[in-house]
Amino acid sequence: MTCPRDLGENFTSWSKTWNAGQVGVLDARVRDQTWASLLQGRCPVGEDYVFVKVIASGSVIISQHGEERSFPVGSVLTVDGAWPFQERFLGSTRLIALRIPKQALKARGYAYGSRRIIVPELSSPDVTFLRDLLICVAGQMELPSLQFRERVGEQTLDMMETLLSGPTGYLVSGRSDIIILRAKTMIARRLGDSRLNIEQIATELRISANYLAKLFRREGTTVMRYVLEQRLDRARSLVKQFGQHRMQIQEIAYICGFESPSHFSRMFKQHFGVSPRDAAGA
Repeated sequence: MTCPRDLGENFTSWSKTWNAGQVGVLDARVRDQTWASLLQGRCPVGEDYVFVKVIASGSVIISQHGEERSFPVGSVLTVDGAWPFQERFLGSTRLIALRIPKQALKARGYAYGSRRIIVPELSSPDVTFLRDLLICVAGQMELPSLQFRERVGEQTLDMMETLLSGPTGYLVSGRSDIIILRAKTMIARRLGDSRLNIEQIATELRISANYLAKLFRREGTTVMRYVLEQRLDRARSLVKQFGQHRMQIQEIAYICGFESPSHFSRMFKQHFGVSPRDAAGA
């Protein structure tokens, strides 16, 4: 970004940047400035990223594709770095910004490109909670360890879908391969929930349960069979890691979303041909 100074104005500004894994974090306080995205040849430098912006105080006017939009305090928006844009800060403004790699969004099955600024629905408690959380995270004076920051970054990426749709933006891609990827990503996050079912998964994906079932049938399986197989694979890994102790076997059963240790043992032996204890001692 370039930051040309508006001549004749007295201002004080500062910024702090750090990384949370793949996510770049900016906390900036500016006054009467204009920022413009940098170009390398004809391509924006930030074309591989989207930028999530939270207006913590003040206001900003963003210009893109010849259009201007004003965003007051409390606004949340996402701008695709593939298209040049300009930000003009009016008065004293605090901006929180995240730099999100498109590849990380794509890997989660989320939408990752838009010619238009995306503004989520601020009446949603999920959106306002995430907005306030980002302000809190960005404002930390003492940064946590590198390992913890990486975890924060991954969890932030997992929540980005909340901000990537809205009345002025787009819904997540309807391509079947993307929907399957998003479903599998969500299942991986919720394997420990024994109540997880196809209706909950479909609701979170904003599609019908029948359509979701159809997509999994194309892959030669069902949604809940896939869930069971993922639970069993995770359980086998944990069984080998933690050994033969009875309490640990029970804990593994619940951690992996099985209703009871007996149900876990029965499914495990049926799938792998050995009991969890025999697998632990192998």
